[in-house]
Amino acid sequence: MAGWAAFVMVTFPLKIELTGAFGVALFLCLVRDGSSLILTLALRSLYRRYWTENAGRMAGIVILGCTAAGLLQSGVFFLLREFLPLEAEIFRYRSIAFSVIYERIGLLYGWSFLYLGIRHALQSRQRQLELALAKTAQQGAELQMLRAQTNPHFLFNALNTIRAGVEEASPPLGRMVQSLSDFLRFSLDHSQSDLIPLGREFDAMRDYLAVEKVRFGDSLEFVCEIEPSLREALVPGIILQPLVENAVKYGQETSEFPLSVAVRITAPTAQTTRMEIVNSGHWLEPRTRGKESHLGLQNLRHRLELLYPDRHRLDIAGKDGSVRVRLEIPVL
Repeated sequence: MAGWAAFVMVTFPLKIELTGAFGVALFLCLVRDGSSLILTLALRSLYRRYWTENAGRMAGIVILGCTAAGLLQSGVFFLLREFLPLEAEIFRYRSIAFSVIYERIGLLYGWSFLYLGIRHALQSRQRQLELALAKTAQQGAELQMLRAQTNPHFLFNALNTIRAGVEEASPPLGRMVQSLSDFLRFSLDHSQSDLIPLGREFDAMRDYLAVEKVRFGDSLEFVCEIEPSLREALVPGIILQPLVENAVKYGQETSEFPLSVAVRITAPTAQTTRMEIVNSGHWLEPRTRGKESHLGLQNLRHRLELLYPDRHRLDIAGKDGSVRVRLEIPVL
């Protein structure tokens, strides 16, 4: 709008000189520049609604939109030619009339390219900001996963000693210590990773559930399955953890015992990875749990939106005594 205001200020004196009358120039300004403003507002709405990163498709939208708008505007000028001496003179000569039509269409093309160029620049800047925020969010998630800055060698040596001491007397407890050690090793090895193989996080979540199994005994049952071809697929770190933790944490509150948790990772298409976590019980809405509930899930939604805008899907459904969380992201 500011651009059209500046355009009017620059061209209005020229309109007065061409028409020889202030009133006629003002009317011409209202018709020509006012209609241009309305049409560009309509084009802006069109571009926003059908915006796409596909350059060919976007070019087609611009061509159709500008051509239709330019012809419509020229038609309005033709209908009002009796009230606009300058337009009446123009439309007496076919070649001049056609040049005016092309001039109006060209003006709309110029405005469109300027608008789309500015929009693209702003989106690129916003994307850089979002990537920085995603990096910060991932680092925050990593800190939540492992807050204590413990000497790794001391920690693993201590856990191995504990496992050796309890394994003979209690094999399940020994396996739990081993699973805990593997889970913490994964956390330390990948605390600075942007992308990690999906199989490694899957194994870490299986270790996590194994620890919980020893803790809860017969009150917890779990199964973990992954398609072998997806083990090397790259995913953002700590993407399964909040989903599995929620399944155990909130499932215990709503499920009959034993609580059942299933983690399945499949490839419905060659370009898609699907992670599905199902637990017995029913879904608890965040508003019924207070402000601190489901924070891990909220953070995950935010990270996914930053990393895979319009290219991911996270669905939660509660039905027949179970809660199903399904996450789909592109294969990398």
